[in-house]
Amino acid sequence: MSRRPTYNRQDSLSATLQEAFIKYDKKKTGKMDIHDLFRALRMLGLNPTEEQIISIRRDIDDGSGFVHFDDFCNIVRRLMYQAEEEHAADDLRVAFQMFDREGSGYIRATEFRKVMTTLGYRMSVQEVDDILKMVDVTGDGMINYEEFINVLAA
Repeated sequence: MSRRPTYNRQDSLSATLQEAFIKYDKKKTGKMDIHDLFRALRMLGLNPTEEQIISIRRDIDDGSGFVHFDDFCNIVRRLMYQAEEEHAADDLRVAFQMFDREGSGYIRATEFRKVMTTLGYRMSVQEVDDILKMVDVTGDGMINYEEFINVLAA
């Protein structure tokens, strides 16, 4: 009886990263030209912003003009994590907008409390109070949902 290999997302990601890297490691030296890095990232479906590109170059530039495989993997994972964070923030923004009837960018703390203690994953009153202390900085009973998202992301 043969064992069936188990599917592991990390193994799959590692294989995909290795494939992408090998494609641009033209001389098979274990490094790719930094200019090919951004082509490889786009091939993987990642489209770093200009700010991210500047940051990546600053982080990996050792003056050689090349990127090693480990650095490539770290860059891809970092960009994937950032993309997931942005997606989560967008989801939160959409959810908050459903409760922002006036389109003002704010929701009432009382409404937030009601939603958080009765829908989906129900939080305790104490948990909600702790969150409100962090996000209702003016104490006016209104929550700016952009600030709320920033607090959660910090």
